[in-house]
Amino acid sequence: MDLGGRFGEFILIFFLILVFFGSKEIPKYMREAAKFIAKVRSYTNTIRREMDTMATSVTSTVTEALPAAGGVPGQAPVKPSREFEPKRMMREKYTAVRKALTPEERKEKSEKIGRYLLDSTETAAAGAILIYVNMGAEVETREVIRELLRKGKRIVVPYCKRGMNVMGIGEILDVDRDIVIGDFKCPEPRPEARDQFYRSDLKLIVCPGVAFDRFGTRLGRGKGYFDNFLRELKGQVPIMGLAFDCQVQAEPLPFAYTDIMVDQVISESGLLLKRDQNGNLSTPASIVAAPESTVAAPESTVAAPESTVAAPESIVGTPGTVSG
Repeated sequence: MDLGGRFGEFILIFFLILVFFGSKEIPKYMREAAKFIAKVRSYTNTIRREMDTMATSVTSTVTEALPAAGGVPGQAPVKPSREFEPKRMMREKYTAVRKALTPEERKEKSEKIGRYLLDSTETAAAGAILIYVNMGAEVETREVIRELLRKGKRIVVPYCKRGMNVMGIGEILDVDRDIVIGDFKCPEPRPEARDQFYRSDLKLIVCPGVAFDRFGTRLGRGKGYFDNFLRELKGQVPIMGLAFDCQVQAEPLPFAYTDIMVDQVISESGLLLKRDQNGNLSTPASIVAAPESTVAAPESTVAAPESTVAAPESIVGTPGTVSG
């Protein structure tokens, strides 16, 4: 209790009443002043209790969502490190799964993913699109970028700024001429093309990921470049992630408060996150069959819907072994 501060308040109020109203009015105005101070303190205590309740609720939610961070569900999570164990394990697992695809498989699946992206309503409505240039075993995007440029879209490519976890952007006109290999061995816009485009003008963001889940959680490389960039644009610009089916997990991925979820995940099976008219995730989206199989055998889909509903596991499979 701050007795010195409160005594000071009392003396100040007493002095002001004495100066302006005279000694006869002191009892009346002291009572009024005391009521006012009590009301202010009541409001302050109410706000403090509400903030404490909110903090407790958030801590409880994070604890339940990430039991591995605290060891046991219901316990407070341990102080988060830069890279906690569940994410590291998931990153190693899905990096290996993605690398196991042959170049031919990656090319074929990437073409399907690219077609779904090009045909999406988000792409059709976007005049300026931020999209990564693939490296390693990522979903290939160069052909998609060429097609988007032919359609008259403005194409913006990310790059990592050296010495900080900050991502910059640069507009390109030719994916072959305007892309160079940067300091981190990543394809980036050439230096002359960088930082000439306002991020507020972006209408669609297409990002890579090591893994995704059916709720829109994205697992990146662990440096936070994309998450830091996406944070101020989330809710203003559609964010789509590209991945192979084998990178999509049925169960929720480990999630931290700094992670930014995507609005849609596109694989060779199509758009995986199903949303209602209000844009809310209606049900956890399962990985559907490729469009060719749906067309080839519509009778089986209509004749036996029970099997599709009763056993979604057969469609999704176990984490890391999604069919496709």
